[in-house]
Amino acid sequence: MRWIALSYKHPRNPCEVKSQFDAGSLFELASHYSPLVCWRQDQHDEYVGWLVEVQSSFRLFGGAQDLLSQLWESTEGFSGELQLANHHTATGAWWLGKCAPARSLDDFLAMLNFNENSLLALPVSALDCNTNLQNTWRQCGFARLGDLWRLPRDGFLKRFGTQALAELDSGFGIQNKLAPTTVAHQAANTFEKEKELPFHSDRLDLIEHHAQALLEAVCNWLKQQKHGTRELHWTFIHAHGEEVLRLRSAQATDCVETWKRLLHHQLGRMQFNDDVRHLRVQCTYSELLPNLNHSFLPDPAEGTRNWNNTCDVLRARLGEQTVLFAATESDPRPECSIVLQHTPTQKPANTAFKKVVNQSTPELNRAALPVSTPRPLWLLPTPKPLQGKSPEWQTGGPWQLLSGPERVEFGWWDAKPCKRDYYCARDSNSSLVWLYQDLLEDKPRWFLHGYFA
Repeated sequence: MRWIALSYKHPRNPCEVKSQFDAGSLFELASHYSPLVCWRQDQHDEYVGWLVEVQSSFRLFGGAQDLLSQLWESTEGFSGELQLANHHTATGAWWLGKCAPARSLDDFLAMLNFNENSLLALPVSALDCNTNLQNTWRQCGFARLGDLWRLPRDGFLKRFGTQALAELDSGFGIQNKLAPTTVAHQAANTFEKEKELPFHSDRLDLIEHHAQALLEAVCNWLKQQKHGTRELHWTFIHAHGEEVLRLRSAQATDCVETWKRLLHHQLGRMQFNDDVRHLRVQCTYSELLPNLNHSFLPDPAEGTRNWNNTCDVLRARLGEQTVLFAATESDPRPECSIVLQHTPTQKPANTAFKKVVNQSTPELNRAALPVSTPRPLWLLPTPKPLQGKSPEWQTGGPWQLLSGPERVEFGWWDAKPCKRDYYCARDSNSSLVWLYQDLLEDKPRWFLHGYFA
């Protein structure tokens, strides 16, 4: 294994830390090179930082030297107090980072050839232990880790305790595990970040410019977890309160360009009562994005993504209450089978065939198959009664029968029962119509229910 230590001295005054040099920024950098990132700090908080396991990432970045070179160049934007080192054990890298960090890229690459002997010359202060134990070692004449490593293990354990021996073992590779003070870092499930504007203004273009920096931060956080989100909660804070904006997407995404486009359309419709002073963005829910396999052939899913993007833009520009999406309900009554809603229906996977347990062949799921009888796209809000006598289907008459009857009988248990016979016909204007006869009435009447396009 190959571990990299990114350590720095913990400031006594938190105000001494620059905004671009903090634990969160370092974690974003470290997680770019490996999924295994661990936080470590000494007992007295003198040194803190991250440990990164990069052995499994060598092939992805073109080898060990290429990865270390890229990491070294990436840390140039941080404070000069950042100390880098690498070793084949996590504790060994931490010791080197504290006491003998790399001063140049050549020193950093040379650490690839370090072994346990390179740790023997480090001072005993590299060990994370209490001050009394450090003073005892100095009084005994132990100045280097090699002096402690050569002592008998039983005597060392009896006089100095298990914690010091455990860290020695982890540093020299006797124990294939991290030191007790090192824990694997788990990314937060939610994201929240606030930014104070360098000016107080209600100009939408200036507010949008600074909001884009927060969008890039939340999208980078999503990419690190390979997650996407469908909603971002924005808060615009001014002297008299705050105004809220919810950005919604039809599909979970981590694409910063998509969110920038939606933010641009939504901000164009907002009016602020006062100059905005602070911006805050929150992502309270995210979901794992599927792995996409790219192909040289046309992608059948591209149409779905384009449709979702179109829906997002329409809702952003016209408002969520203006754009309605049609969805179907499992109700045979035509007037109840289609509903309008404000969010688009998520297309499920193809369930025409469902797998049955303990069977080698799939069972046909007839509920998921399309019906064979035609349905008109245009239904009248209220069925229109036909005046006069019932339609006669003679050739050359005012009505020409095309198909039917189709019996629809449903809802006998609720307040809207129906029992109808539907017919497809052509009227005197050559229009295709949908007629039905209401069989619940004592004298069944005929109604016009819809037109075919």
